Order: sequence, then structure tokens, then C-alpha cells
Amino acid sequence: MTRHLALARACRTLALTELAAAAWLLVDHEWLLGILVAWAAPSLLAADAVCRCAHHRARAEAQRAARREAGEQVRPLTPCCPLWKHSDGQVHGPDCTRPPLPRRDTYRLDDAGRAAFDEIVRHYNDRSAA
Repeated sequence: MTRHLALARACRTLALTELAAAAWLLVDHEWLLGILVAWAAPSLLAADAVCRCAHHRARAEAQRAARREAGEQVRPLTPCCPLWKHSDGQVHGPDCTRPPLPRRDTYRLDDAGRAAFDEIVRHYNDRSAA
């Protein structure tokens, strides 16, 4: 069990305890106090969900690392972080799981196609330099 799972279980237990206490307070006609107690439960349930996602990610990374050390070919976990979606295909760190960009087969182009491709690349480089 990872620390994320332990934290998730604690958050869920607290949220359910708070909801039970709020129900008891509402039945006992302590309306304001019952509402205040129930108000914190959704944030605890959200924290539970985030911690469970982190637990599943850590478990998947550990399994992937174990399979890679065993010499197995493993598919990358995607995305490794929010930067994965915005890194324009570049590897951004040593633990980045983004697959490399596909190879551009420009050797198959004829002269006119190669000239058009070079023109596109030149315009792209001019625009990205600004």
C-alpha cells in the first residue's frame, strides 16, 4: 500500500464519518451545525479521488519499471504529466514517457515536393523565431 492509498482511505473515512455525523445532527434538528459538518465532506471526497489516481499511477510506474528491468518491451505510460500534452513532441525530462516523434520520410519526395517541404520548414522557422 502506498502512502497515497493510505491518505485516500483516511480522507474517505473522514468524509463518511462527517456525513454520518451531519445526518445525525440534521435528524436532531441541529440544522446549522449539520450543514457546516456536511460542507467539508465533498472536499475530502475530492482529495480521496486525487490520492487514488496518484496511487494507481505510482503502482503502474512501479510495474512498468519492473517489467523494463526484466528486459521486456513496455509501452509508455501516457501522459506522464500535464507538460506531456504541451511539449510539442519533445522529451522534457529523464522520466518522460512521451514516445519520440514519428520519422519524417522526406527522402521519398521528388524535387518539387522537397522544395515545397523546405519552403514550409523555412516559414515555420521564421514564424517560430519571432
